[in-house]
Amino acid sequence: MRQTLFFKLLTIAGLMLLLVVPLLMIQGKVAERSNEARQVKYQIARQVSGVQTLSGPLVVVPRVREQLVERGDCRRQERCATVEQRSVLESQIPDTLSVEGQLQTEMRYRGIYGTPVYRSLLTLEAVFPANWQAVDEPEQVVSSRPPLLIMRISDLRGLVERPQILVNDTPLPLVETEQLPQALGDSVIAVQLPADLTGAFTVKVRLNLNGTDSLALLPLAKETRLGLRADWPHPSFEGLVLPVDREISAEGFTSQWRTNSLAAASAIHCARNGRVCDDAGQAMGVRLVQPVTGLLSSERALKYSFLIVGLTFAAFFLFEVLRRYPLHAMQYLLVGLALAMFYLLLVALSEHIDFVLAYLSAALACCGLIGVYLMAVLRSARAGWGFAGSLLLVLGLIYGILMAEDYALLLGALLLFAALAAVMLVTRRLDWYAFSVRSTGKSASDPAG
Repeated sequence: MRQTLFFKLLTIAGLMLLLVVPLLMIQGKVAERSNEARQVKYQIARQVSGVQTLSGPLVVVPRVREQLVERGDCRRQERCATVEQRSVLESQIPDTLSVEGQLQTEMRYRGIYGTPVYRSLLTLEAVFPANWQAVDEPEQVVSSRPPLLIMRISDLRGLVERPQILVNDTPLPLVETEQLPQALGDSVIAVQLPADLTGAFTVKVRLNLNGTDSLALLPLAKETRLGLRADWPHPSFEGLVLPVDREISAEGFTSQWRTNSLAAASAIHCARNGRVCDDAGQAMGVRLVQPVTGLLSSERALKYSFLIVGLTFAAFFLFEVLRRYPLHAMQYLLVGLALAMFYLLLVALSEHIDFVLAYLSAALACCGLIGVYLMAVLRSARAGWGFAGSLLLVLGLIYGILMAEDYALLLGALLLFAALAAVMLVTRRLDWYAFSVRSTGKSASDPAG
């Protein structure tokens, strides 16, 4: 039979577009499983507690002040000002804040998906200046309530026991939530400072706190130091500043942060104006990173699926061109479906065994299937297993690209360059005009697939 080069290339392009459907279905399945993993993480966080961010301790004084407020409803539409009384929360940060913490971690699972959780024992010590009772513009103050010492914990459900707060080594009882000013918002623990407290004083806080995924501290002090120790070997240090000292090993990590009020000016300005400061970028802390999961690795591997199918079809086409042996479109399609099955097996296996074993098992199974099939189609064991071996080599190179994250682009570019160079070198003496109109050299009775 006679077949033009253009028609053959058009057929191959159509087959590749057809294979987009199963590959997109597999990508959809990966997205579905990833969403299930996120739902499990959310459910565990709801039952244990979520990510934890600490801020404080701060001295907060609820006051009523007279303030000059501009109004726009005066006669002749001219702006005017009136004096109004408004409730405000005025805050004072400590001179120094030192936090030491020990984290015990574990994985919590729902089915085959899980997320890291931790139990932390935190000790905070803050020193407040002697002028903590100083009032700005006292002539505007109408009334003041007793000063409070407060701390914010992003998820109070994580408290295993009632916190211990000591002022000058004297324990103080917690103020019940319903007795706190509403302007403080939720997630606040507080004690009322003694009426006879004057001058500089020291605050010590002991927290037994559970959390999920991450722990952070807002550095609301002129000088802040944070030290954490944990048995989790995969930390990711995030936030305002990185640790000045850190050690990471298979047994866990230790880290030390130091910063000051100049670096944390934005968070301190927010706290001094009585607002809830929840900007994660102003905190400093650690996130417990899970090692690369099978789903994530499978998702990355799927990005190379069209490259592998394209290289395989290109190899088949070159075989047709150089050997004058026609391959049927259905044979292209079946091999392409076998490659799609590789990714489905990879996703399924990687949920239950290590990704490297899942990748190896899926690659051997699919390349073995393709080798047996092509050995019969090409009527040559050497050609069939040669194709299968080459495909296995390409899958091995793709695995190397997946593992070398920092060099993935470079290795991928080199692989494409090598494939293009091989095609150009092999076909450099081929007369494409002659091939496009030449008979395939096979009789109608010969197997064309």
